[in-house]
Amino acid sequence: MNKLLLNLCFASVLVFFTSCSSDDLQDSNNNAIIGVWKLTAWNVDEGFDINQDGVVSNNLLNEIDCTRNETLFFDDQGVVSLNTTFNPDLDITLLDESTSDYSFNVACDTEGVISLATTYTIDNSIIMIGESEATIQDNQIFLVFEDRIKVYNEDLTQVLATKDLTLVYTKQ
Repeated sequence: MNKLLLNLCFASVLVFFTSCSSDDLQDSNNNAIIGVWKLTAWNVDEGFDINQDGVVSNNLLNEIDCTRNETLFFDDQGVVSLNTTFNPDLDITLLDESTSDYSFNVACDTEGVISLATTYTIDNSIIMIGESEATIQDNQIFLVFEDRIKVYNEDLTQVLATKDLTLVYTKQ
């Protein structure tokens, strides 16, 4: 009888530990990502005052006055869809290195919506969106594009510096 109870206890413990597998955690993360995520930041280190209001911001969305309505939609089948109206052309020129004086030229896209779809996978806090790697933390997704923002010389013939651009999406 003791041997039967011991085997039942062992079997119960084994079932308990296998019922909380990493697949369950994976399903939990997949469920957390499903839905609509809105672009809420276009971040760069050591921001700029593009709109010349006297306030330097790391979030370029605060500096660029273009129509924006970018969303990501993650479905439960491993497909993410992007719809965007925010895709400005941004030229940054360094006028004076000693004073960090810049000139900015912003051209907003005024027509149309760019849409695309690709696959995604999630592993803990890492999301692979097509071939791009993003991270998820709390209710935000962070997608980093290395060296995306370029700072040019005055005649736009030479790249003087680059900055990483981090897109931040917040769950709606």
